Amino acid sequence: MRSVDEYIAGLPEDRQVIINLVRKILAENVPGLEEKLSFKIPFYHYFGMFIYINSTKQGIDLAFCRGKDLLNEFPQLELKNRAMATTVCIRNKKDIDALQVRQMIVVAAAWNKEARRLKIPIVKKRNSAAGRSPNRKY
Repeated sequence: MRSVDEYIAGLPEDRQVIINLVRKILAENVPGLEEKLSFKIPFYHYFGMFIYINSTKQGIDLAFCRGKDLLNEFPQLELKNRAMATTVCIRNKKDIDALQVRQMIVVAAAWNKEARRLKIPIVKKRNSAAGRSPNRKY
């Protein structure tokens, strides 16, 4: 099984630099963070699913699993067509400060911890009847 380090080593050097800077910020600001490779990308757990990092054509996407809850404070996050996760694309080292990556991580970690305490699910379960088509017989 590949490790996060092996994933990063397989990326171009400029991407490795960005991801390693983000990993350093995570390690310094989120005590007890669990890092592992899930879905073939670096995934971080902190009081549940927290953040994942994905190399894309545009740059390094930093995705916040409860990101929809962070949009008011961090409008630079993009929801796209997802229910809850939001991303910010980091194209170079300067973007880390310009996009407030450290602040987003700190706020997201505090919210993940609080949401766990309050037992708020990441995505609300749908009512099974709500998803049924009125014309369909079950």
